[in-house]
Amino acid sequence: MFSSFWFRALVIAIVAAAAAVAGFHFLGARVAQRIAVQSAERVFTQTKLNVLVLGYQDDEETTDSIILAHLDLDRRTATLVSIPRDTWVAVPGLGNAKINAAYSVGGAKTTAGVVGTLLGGPHIDATIALQPEGAAQIVDAIGGLNVNVDEDMDYDDNYGQLHIHLKKGEQFLTGSQVVGYMRFRHDSASDFGRVRRQQQVAKLMIDQLSQPQNWAKLPRILQFARKDVKTPLSNQQLVALLEIYRYVPDENVRTFTLPAKPGWVGDASVVFVDPRWATTIGRVLFAKSDPPQDNVVVANATGDPSFDKTVVCALRGAGWNVGTFIDQPPRKSVVIGTTSAAKALAKIFAVTLQPGKQTTFVIGSDLAPDVQ
Repeated sequence: MFSSFWFRALVIAIVAAAAAVAGFHFLGARVAQRIAVQSAERVFTQTKLNVLVLGYQDDEETTDSIILAHLDLDRRTATLVSIPRDTWVAVPGLGNAKINAAYSVGGAKTTAGVVGTLLGGPHIDATIALQPEGAAQIVDAIGGLNVNVDEDMDYDDNYGQLHIHLKKGEQFLTGSQVVGYMRFRHDSASDFGRVRRQQQVAKLMIDQLSQPQNWAKLPRILQFARKDVKTPLSNQQLVALLEIYRYVPDENVRTFTLPAKPGWVGDASVVFVDPRWATTIGRVLFAKSDPPQDNVVVANATGDPSFDKTVVCALRGAGWNVGTFIDQPPRKSVVIGTTSAAKALAKIFAVTLQPGKQTTFVIGSDLAPDVQ
């Protein structure tokens, strides 16, 4: 049940609560930004981190949300990749199963191992797990939320204590209703609809928390978040993250979902992630080294205009200098240019390199993700 909002709100909440205990007094924005990188280097000994963020159900021992975040502390960016909870993977001790079941085997540690394997082996530095009750209390603390519900919803799960009864249209929702709205997936869109609603609510929450009348409620919000979070990160590390991300612009936080398609295994509705793009994103986005800084134009020639966001978010999040992106008619993939960036892209994506003045990465139909 995570998104760019939950990441930032969670970091701020945990750090503020922990820092209050330690007697830490927050510095002004300008001072915090000047010392942010030095603080991060001191406590993390690196400036690129991969953090797995989970929304978990303690009673069911499953995860409703799985997001791997790449944090570039030096550039003050965060790129969050959502992995559908129904993704069909190999889980140690269970065999092939939905990825949300990995938490029941060994908690966040086992889930991190499965996510790492899915993405081709990137190192995961830390985990953060949040129960939905914490999100519900945050919404109630700011007085509820006006949400434009996208469809009628009627669902009861007595065992899981989940009761969702909402009518289509804009209406005022309490914390538990907002959580139900985000968790609902019993329609044709399934996991993909859930992700869309999470992003919708995240934007509403950001707007609401930005209102001055809610600033006084922050101490109560912080208390709730700290109570419902599990993480091995130390107070010093959390403070360092706050120094980086407390004042980060919205455009520095990017989100996208792994390319995937719905399917069936027997009677079970599952999601099949495109394995080629899962490992490519893992290799490109979650690397710890800086890429060449030559200016790159990305041309989407896959025939899927929505794929722009996925590729551009992954490249920019990894530190590539993607100045602009365009759509082109379907064609074969190619990298054009003579720069270091052009040579690196051609090698990473295993496509032909052609000479040219402007470094351009044409993602053709041969690299189109399997999402149909």
